Amino acid sequence: MHTSDAVGAGVELRLLHALVAVAEESSVSAAAVRLGIAQPSLSRQLRLLERRLGLPLFERAGRRLRIAPAAGPVVDAARQAIATADGVVRAARRAADGRTGRLAIAVQPGCSPLLFMNALTAFRSRHPQVETSMVELTDDEQVRGLRGGRLDLALTRLAPPAQDLPHQVLVREPLSLVVPTGHRLARAERARLDDLIGEDVVFYPRAVQPVAHHWLTEQLRAAGLPTGLQEASLTSIFATVAAGLAVSVLVSSYQAVLRPPGVRFVPLDGLAVDLIMTWRSGPESATLHAFRDELMRGLAPSRPASA
Repeated sequence: MHTSDAVGAGVELRLLHALVAVAEESSVSAAAVRLGIAQPSLSRQLRLLERRLGLPLFERAGRRLRIAPAAGPVVDAARQAIATADGVVRAARRAADGRTGRLAIAVQPGCSPLLFMNALTAFRSRHPQVETSMVELTDDEQVRGLRGGRLDLALTRLAPPAQDLPHQVLVREPLSLVVPTGHRLARAERARLDDLIGEDVVFYPRAVQPVAHHWLTEQLRAAGLPTGLQEASLTSIFATVAAGLAVSVLVSSYQAVLRPPGVRFVPLDGLAVDLIMTWRSGPESATLHAFRDELMRGLAPSRPASA
């Protein structure tokens, strides 16, 4: 049997530690002190290892021990096996405390990662070996991804994507009316939905954000306004508003992180939506737990004093 195969086959790690300690100390007594065991116990371990490997490991050189000529490759292989085992332990500890692993995150289309970039940056800084991915998915796609285990966490607004999935409200975000800079309401300090009488409203497509689309439609209906919405992506929403073709209703935080040109955000009285964190059910990995904590810390400064 090849020496490296012999070391790796049926030899306890304690015997390999004994072998390496004696080889490096050139003395059973010194190695026993280093390992914190009794000298007779260490001598028995060496004899056991010699029987299992079928060759002598040491020979006398005066009052010292030296590695037997045939045992040099065995000692080298033992060192490698110990290093590998230590690497396994370190990897397990990193995985246990969330420093390694994978994290798949989904956001709604248009829900810019810039809104929680502080949390992402801090998490990556503390957990550089975690493989993090982010994708934009509709509400239904998020649910399928979480239930199927392809996603670890999703961020939605207004309502959690499914009641059977664990979730938590991160922050309550105020809404703003988005108008062109030359609009009659552009200089107003605040606005109300009924100020939109006679205005066309552009918003995300129903197929992309069905919950938010339905919610805004109901809000417009309650304010006595037409409920037909133009539909566009976030970039096209800003372009449509800047061109004076319509107005929109969006979370106020977009103003700070995106700074779209040609538009003005006017706070809307009494309107706010929840930003909700939803994660997959079942045993929670340390990596997911660590990111959830980071997300809570990162958004904490933006939490309003009162809802």
